[in-house]
Amino acid sequence: MRILFVTEEPIRFSGTMVRGGQIHVKNVIAGLRERGHNVHLVDWNSEPDRQFQHSLTPRCRFIEGPFRTLRRVLNVGKTLDPDVIVSKTRKVYLPGLVAARVLGVPHIVHVGSSLDPPTGGFIDRIDSGSFVARLRAPHDAYFVVCDALGDELRARGINSERIYDVRNAVDATRFVPEPDVSLSNSIRRQLEDVEGPLLGFVGGLTDYKGVFDLANAVEQTDMDPIVVVAGNGPARDRFERELGERGIFLGSVDYELMPAVYAAIDALVLPSHTEGLPRVLLEAGAAGRPVVATTVGGVPEVVSDGETGLLCPPRDPSRLASVITELFTERQPVEMGRRARKLIVDEYTWDAQYDRYESFLTDVVSR
Repeated sequence: MRILFVTEEPIRFSGTMVRGGQIHVKNVIAGLRERGHNVHLVDWNSEPDRQFQHSLTPRCRFIEGPFRTLRRVLNVGKTLDPDVIVSKTRKVYLPGLVAARVLGVPHIVHVGSSLDPPTGGFIDRIDSGSFVARLRAPHDAYFVVCDALGDELRARGINSERIYDVRNAVDATRFVPEPDVSLSNSIRRQLEDVEGPLLGFVGGLTDYKGVFDLANAVEQTDMDPIVVVAGNGPARDRFERELGERGIFLGSVDYELMPAVYAAIDALVLPSHTEGLPRVLLEAGAAGRPVVATTVGGVPEVVSDGETGLLCPPRDPSRLASVITELFTERQPVEMGRRARKLIVDEYTWDAQYDRYESFLTDVVSR
């Protein structure tokens, strides 16, 4: 099959990336090419490193970027003669759709984030409305990463027959309970002689990730857990102040070292206000670590409450404090971690995702 992927994110096939969406595109393209499909990519990238990568570098991400993307996709499409176009991110949804109509092939949009994010002001509401409007254009299919996003699309009138759950995936041979990689000396020194349960938080430090709820919850627990934070973001300074001595901030950690970070913690905590299907849940599960998380997006599809972790409502620090305490005083976190790993190995490997892509792409093209 001839497949053309389009994204506004820069994709690197040599070296490592940390953003889940970029990792998704890279691995899906590489995996499908290894299976014999002729896959090409148009991305916004100043340093492409593969011949099948047709990058452009927009001066402006609005109007000029999508317009140049449309021209590039049409030029590549005339040579490739694709069977299908897959648009991964919102700024390329409409260019991908127009190009697909000109080339006479089906168009698929990939949806990885909620259509109902928290909106803090006028600009947020405009952005959210624009996102939904682009999704309601006449696309031929929608690839979502969890059932929850499919439900959001159906609530907006999208036909269920056009929605396919491709899920997310993780390398369960790298993320294991006892990884081959070790922590760097600087990180190891930060974790030396730490007493109390180690909770891990992995991701961007922003309000919607619930970081201040977490700080509040930690203060309410009677156990004095330590939060190991891998990530950076605009909320770091305040989050660091509120956690105080209960926080160990590692900053942005090289993705190659992340299996060792998961191995060093006792459980992952994800108190988000909104999510699609967070890759950190899959990584922690593959590493054999239980999860404490909020019931948003596709989280309950991965975290089985009481089996592979514990769930609580978002924006409820008191309840979050209770489930953190429950995990370490009334549950068996090691056994939960074993069950979490089995789930990931059974259902969320890259090979399983390649199977879903092949099946779904074939269905869309044949229709």
